[in-house]
Amino acid sequence: MKKHFVLAAKLLVVAALMWWVFQSIPFDDRLVYRDPATDKVVATEIILIDGDWRQSPVPYRVGNDDTLRTATRGEQPDGRTLDVEPGFLSYWRNLDPSWFALAALCYCLTVMIAGARWWWLLRVNGTDVSLLETLRFTWIGIFFNTVMPGSTGGDVIKALYIMKRCPGHRVQVLVSVGVDRILGLGSLALLGAVCVLFALDRFAEIALSIWGVIVGVGLLGVFAFSRRLRSLIRLNDLLNRLPHKLRGMLQMVDRAVFSYRNHRMVIAASLLAGMLNHVIAVLCVVCIGKAIGVGMPVFEYFVLVPVINILSALPIAPMGWGIGEAAYGILFGTHGAAYLGGGPAAAAAMHTRGVAVSVLYRLMLTAISLLGGLFLLFEKDKVTQADIDREVALEEKEGEGELPEDGVEPDKPAD
Repeated sequence: MKKHFVLAAKLLVVAALMWWVFQSIPFDDRLVYRDPATDKVVATEIILIDGDWRQSPVPYRVGNDDTLRTATRGEQPDGRTLDVEPGFLSYWRNLDPSWFALAALCYCLTVMIAGARWWWLLRVNGTDVSLLETLRFTWIGIFFNTVMPGSTGGDVIKALYIMKRCPGHRVQVLVSVGVDRILGLGSLALLGAVCVLFALDRFAEIALSIWGVIVGVGLLGVFAFSRRLRSLIRLNDLLNRLPHKLRGMLQMVDRAVFSYRNHRMVIAASLLAGMLNHVIAVLCVVCIGKAIGVGMPVFEYFVLVPVINILSALPIAPMGWGIGEAAYGILFGTHGAAYLGGGPAAAAAMHTRGVAVSVLYRLMLTAISLLGGLFLLFEKDKVTQADIDREVALEEKEGEGELPEDGVEPDKPAD
């Protein structure tokens, strides 16, 4: 009952966020006339752009009239200035298929790299699983995260498949998933932190937030790897004073990081692989931006997209829906308006383009993730609801402190 309530609450949050995002963007194409002295809108006309909105002059039709007309941006004979503002769907109608195909290829490559990194972490932790199996289970996990977003996330599903493949390695598998998530967040923040150094004058607030994440992850690593510091601050005593469920979660994270303290080279290499992966992920968004004609330099993406992805990773809404759209709209509108001439009109146009990029990006991810559904269809030893319930029960017991330090019930199989 509780998990259904949580899922319903998350879906309500998504619905509210999506309503808030879409009620602020135009869906109709418009001709916008402004007074050049004040830059205020003096007249608007709803139109339907016929063809690519980037043409000059722009061909369009009005209402049910089939007469094809043209509009030229800039100063008009009556002294007013004219701008053509495409609606949300016009960006999609003029999608460049070549750029979009390249974006899809970039996304597939990020999944392969992420799967290979997780496989390495599994192997280092003593789990005998092949690279191809790990990649297959990674796709299945993505399928559950994107196509079937429920109370059970894709990380749990892919971990259960590895547990079935490698009986007796429950703790090692869960540890590898936890470390993989931490390294993913750390490498994402590190990429943004490096890029923002080249434009601190324009991204001071973003730099502060990104470096805050970096410091947090760094401190976690320092305290996790150092026995002396752990003893000095009495880390175990501090954790034992926390509420049961919070204590169990933090102890799992602590064990996850501490278990790799003798594999620092693996951690460092995984961070570098993660940064490479996130570079490709940003390029995926760049390609989508090129496909719909956002008109923003590539460098801006490398500062803004990591911040958006960190926000989208917060466990508030399935797959970050709503949060991502709001973040893309606000950050693109704030930092991209200058490339359209600046001013409220440019900010509004770039806000719409940011939302268009976000929705198209997530729809593309959902479509490609169907490949994981094919792997699931042909999987012989499928994860069942009983497997999921058993794992959830074990995690609840760990949160209540009913399991020993290694997280395995006495006299019972670890899987």
